[in-house]
Amino acid sequence: MAIIPVDYSNPRYEATSLHRFTVEALRKAGLSHAHASEMADYLTATDLRGVLSHGTRQLPGYVRSFQSRSCNATPNIRIHREAGAMVQWDGDGGMGHLVSARAIRSAVSRARSTGICLVTATHCGHTGSVGNWTRIATGSGMICLYYSTPMSPLPFDRPEPVVEALNNPPVSFGFPAAEGEPPVLIDMGTHLELPDVQEKIAEISVLPLIKGLAYQVTSVMLTWPVDAQSHIERSYPGATSSLTAVVLDPAFIGEPSNYTRTVTELRANIHAMRPLPGLDRSSLPGEIEAEREADFSRNGIPLDDAHILSLRDLGDELGVPCYWETGGCGR
Repeated sequence: MAIIPVDYSNPRYEATSLHRFTVEALRKAGLSHAHASEMADYLTATDLRGVLSHGTRQLPGYVRSFQSRSCNATPNIRIHREAGAMVQWDGDGGMGHLVSARAIRSAVSRARSTGICLVTATHCGHTGSVGNWTRIATGSGMICLYYSTPMSPLPFDRPEPVVEALNNPPVSFGFPAAEGEPPVLIDMGTHLELPDVQEKIAEISVLPLIKGLAYQVTSVMLTWPVDAQSHIERSYPGATSSLTAVVLDPAFIGEPSNYTRTVTELRANIHAMRPLPGLDRSSLPGEIEAEREADFSRNGIPLDDAHILSLRDLGDELGVPCYWETGGCGR
């Protein structure tokens, strides 16, 4: 659900160059080649979908977390406990991308035999653009509801408006679609707006603020208290994130093609409707990201100067070439 603005006038950079740079930077930070390559896949895929806040822009911060041993560069990510249709994972201080992918894949596998699986994971770093993880499920024809704790602990130690105290826990809801159509996919933080904007909204109606708060509370309640119960040992101070997800197999309800056909009909009906105020068209969540992915794969990813400068500085520090300058594109 890409409401994140993208400046299409920015220079364009090839995903392959960014991917190569990311792999080498993470290798310098101590990750195995397999983990570095996997992380690079997720970060560049996020850039390609236009969620530029959570792609390679995050790379310098991730490298710092490994260098300082705030997060574990060589985690032993494993199942801690499992019973029936439930699985709990131990992230061992590793990055949340690696933990989330494994947790969701295990849930997909189990849901094939049980129809549903609830999976949790704890002691991991930032979970990134959480739509990556619901896409694993939708790519297997499954529904996924994913909740994660925010990147930092809840700040109850200082006076804040309630929405600030609950922070911005991300959620993603993914629903499979027919072949050739993008999944219906919501990927968003639950923080409705900044305090000064909330004041303006409240002058019109407090109802949107209450509904936004409900999203925050739901995500917090599905993650933070669950995580607090875990007896998993925590050794890495930056690995404060956790996740809770549910994966459902539509095949246990009926014929999957009937489900996706209904999604196709819903999409057509939505497209024919009048858009929300301020928007020029009606579409289902996930469609804008699919359009950007097609464009950016062909023509490069439009990145602002600050984004590229932060990567260049990181490359200078680590001795990693800026491949978009030496052989890629910056057009």
